[in-house]
Amino acid sequence: MKLKYPAEAFALGIVLFSAGMKEAFAAGILVIFAVVFAEFLKNLLEPFAPLWSVRLSVLIGTGAVCASAFLLGFTQLGIEVSNGLWIMTFIVGLLAAKHVLMTEMDAEYGEIFWESGIAWGFWILLAAVREFCAGGSIFGNTIFEASFQSKSFLETTFAFLVAGLVLAFTNGVLKKRSRNTHSLLLVIPMVIFSRPFAMESFGELAGMIWTIAVPVVMFISVKKTLKFARTGLAYRGLPCEMLAMGFIYMILSIY
Repeated sequence: MKLKYPAEAFALGIVLFSAGMKEAFAAGILVIFAVVFAEFLKNLLEPFAPLWSVRLSVLIGTGAVCASAFLLGFTQLGIEVSNGLWIMTFIVGLLAAKHVLMTEMDAEYGEIFWESGIAWGFWILLAAVREFCAGGSIFGNTIFEASFQSKSFLETTFAFLVAGLVLAFTNGVLKKRSRNTHSLLLVIPMVIFSRPFAMESFGELAGMIWTIAVPVVMFISVKKTLKFARTGLAYRGLPCEMLAMGFIYMILSIY
């Protein structure tokens, strides 16, 4: 059975906004809003416009509305949204629109809310765990401080790991697996936005290209190998690929 929730959009949203429970709570609502808006816009335009126009309108419209909603919502919460982060939220909207266009959901909004709600719940839960492990607080309130807590839990490495676990847990509950997903569509923008290491000795341009190319090539290599891995059904595809990207970031951040 096909997934009703936008796995790719959720994965990128989790990578960007899982360092704290407050931002995870808000971002999850906005990702669900994006996919519902995309489905509504597609159903609204299909009877009146040619297919190419519908697809283009849904992609651009959802991306713009999603980015605007994130900017307004996070500004109200007092969370700064940089230009780079704003572009990433636009990509989240594009991924939500892509899911709608590639999946025949037939306005099944109940299924969308049900599956997305499960993913959102796991997202909030693991974001709270990550926030607690980073500084002993949950939703900005200090709960308990211990020696094992470290700011390293706020790094992109753990963001990818959380994304993989959230998707795997959601697929496990739904008894589904991530099919027909394109992880490179979120990995490449994320590597450009948050590179795992710096290479200043090559010069600015060459160093930037190198720090982008290396993790992407490693990810493609691991992705091909994972096709032959004997992983559980819930982990196959996008969840396992997100976990793999987390370990790639962990290895490359050492250098």
